[in-house]
Amino acid sequence: MFRHNKKNLNGFLESEYENNEELFSRRTVIGLIRSLLEPIAANNAKSLIFTRFKNTNSIEGIVKRLEYCSNVEMFSFLDYDNIIKDDFVETEFLIITSHRYNAVLLWDYSNSKNKNETKLYIKVNSKSVNEIFEIVKSRLKNNFDEKFYSFRPERRENAILNDAIFNILKMLNENVKENEFNLKEQEVIATRLQTQNSLDEINANIRYCCHEIKNQLSVLDIYTKILERKFGEDNNIGLIQKSISLIRMQLDDLRASDNLNFEEKDLKEVIKNSINIFDKILPERNNKIKFIDNIKGRAVVFIDEERFFATLNNIVKNADESTQDDEIEIRIEADEKCAKIFIKNHGEKIDEEIQTKLFTEGFSTKKNGWGLGLNICKKYLAAQLGSISLVKSDDNETEFMVTIPLSQKAVS
Repeated sequence: MFRHNKKNLNGFLESEYENNEELFSRRTVIGLIRSLLEPIAANNAKSLIFTRFKNTNSIEGIVKRLEYCSNVEMFSFLDYDNIIKDDFVETEFLIITSHRYNAVLLWDYSNSKNKNETKLYIKVNSKSVNEIFEIVKSRLKNNFDEKFYSFRPERRENAILNDAIFNILKMLNENVKENEFNLKEQEVIATRLQTQNSLDEINANIRYCCHEIKNQLSVLDIYTKILERKFGEDNNIGLIQKSISLIRMQLDDLRASDNLNFEEKDLKEVIKNSINIFDKILPERNNKIKFIDNIKGRAVVFIDEERFFATLNNIVKNADESTQDDEIEIRIEADEKCAKIFIKNHGEKIDEEIQTKLFTEGFSTKKNGWGLGLNICKKYLAAQLGSISLVKSDDNETEFMVTIPLSQKAVS
């Protein structure tokens, strides 16, 4: 006997696992527990059973049946009432001994990356069961020697038998893992199908809403033409028509993302058109725009004008709503390859936490901005090989920079 063995279960497991890296699924372990307990429950075989199950949900039925077996004594060593020194906190075990049959099963999920897999130690009809009992009993308050050693099954190494059992388990475990993988794949496919159905429904609603809004925009377009005939060319009517055009573009973006319309444009003219729009809006907060042109000659860029225009307007609108009694500065510069547009105001500092989220999808600096979050502005510019960044935001000023490649036809 091994009455003076002071090993702990974790140390024992580590030494036994040393040459075996096989990981067994939680379902394999549960199935193995059932297969070891079922013959005892079915035959009410005189047995002594020690268990340490941290979760009995999946084996509750077989445990209840054993409790009603008159010849079975079963003890759980999960709680501190039975354990003197609980130094196998994560280790679980099943130890069975009877006149014709003994078995030990140990496992520990805590050391595996996937908490549903574990290394496994199992011996059947082997004297190794005695060694495990000696390790466990040194931690118990009650002495179970008399009960445990009253059973005298054949206690040899039985190496061939146990190797065969372990190899069968490995094959079964592969089947279990494959089934688990297939179940996960089925769940993923089902989720994708459900998501796709939801997306199809959302897209159908978007198409319907876009169609209805465009119908109303067509009515507005007709009325602007009537006003144009009645009052002649008017800057305000032009602004309404431009806004209608921008709304149409954004509706198109809801339906498709590959409908960019590139043309060569003079960047200065695009910026001046944007400034003209805000000439009517800025006075509400007593703001004004200062345009600084540091580019000599024309600055020709190859852009989708409406998207670039909408992006620029969104940044200027954000600048306007973040300050008052201020001079918003739009400055353009250029190097050999790119034009750079700097938009600066002197309002409150953008909180550092918000700075990290400015270009995050779904995040918008203003609830009533131009209709575009900065993430969408960033996507619009990226599609035109451009970019947007926050240069700085402190107690004195906040400045954004937009870059866009210059066309080969740019005149310096």
